[in-house]
This record gives sequence, structure tokens and C-alpha cells, in this order.
Amino acid sequence: MVPSSLSLPNVSFLLTLTLLAHSAFCGLAATGTAGVQGRQDFKGMGFGYDVSVYDEFDGQVLLGVQSGQGTSGDPSAVPVLAAAYVRLPLGTVVVPVLTGGIGYAFSNSAAGILWRGGGAFDIRNGRHSSLLLGAEYEGHENYGGGLALRGGLLLEY
Repeated sequence: MVPSSLSLPNVSFLLTLTLLAHSAFCGLAATGTAGVQGRQDFKGMGFGYDVSVYDEFDGQVLLGVQSGQGTSGDPSAVPVLAAAYVRLPLGTVVVPVLTGGIGYAFSNSAAGILWRGGGAFDIRNGRHSSLLLGAEYEGHENYGGGLALRGGLLLEY
């Protein structure tokens, strides 16, 4: 006997809602990384972190949006970038990755166009997660560039 609160129409509605939610989020990936970065013209180091949300273009290419806190020129800057994450077809557990992005760094002192390019190692931690270790060079229109070294986690849905 089915309780009245779980009648057949309610159960089918919940199943439909679950399937729609799963298909809406299927193919999404998110990363969170933190680490150090060289300040303007490599004079000192600072802390920075990034959070990214990607849509799977295919199994190897992720395209999305990236933001966080800190850039090479101004540690208080908040960058917003269109980002790409491209797995190279080498390896199975440790996969090399090319990363890049272009966007704008919002800041009181050094706002401007920002770009990043680099690479990482995607260390598979299961079917839907990876550990990330990587480095990127960051350039800005108003100051010299810097190197960012970061580690983090990739989750795929």
C-alpha cells in the first residue's frame, strides 16, 4: 500500500524532476585551486585562489568561467575570465592539461584586461574527481606578468 503523500502521480513527478535536474547538470565540472603567485615583475610572492565552472565541450575539452581573488599585480584584485581546460591524450591516471583564460581584473588600483596561460597535471582520483597541480603565467595590460603555482580539486558531474 502506498501512503497518500507518495501517490503514483507524486512519485512520477519527483522522478521527472530528478531526471531533468540530472540532465541539466550533466557535463558540468568545477575546480577550486589555491597557491602562491609571483608579484609584479617577480618581486615577492602572494596568495591567490580560483574557482571555475566548466561545461564539457567533449571528453577532453572544458570551457567555462573562472574567478577568485588575487592577481600578480594586485593581491586584492578579483579576476573574471573565460577559461579553457584541455586534457592532452597522454596517460590514464596522470594526464597533462593545458589551461588558459582571458578576462578582466576588477581592482581599485590596477584594473584591466588579464590573460593566463599554462598547464597542469590532472591526477585522476576516481571517475568524477581529480587532484590538480599546475602553473600559469599571468599577464596584465597595466603591469608586468607573474607566475602562479596552484593545487586543487576538479569535480565532474
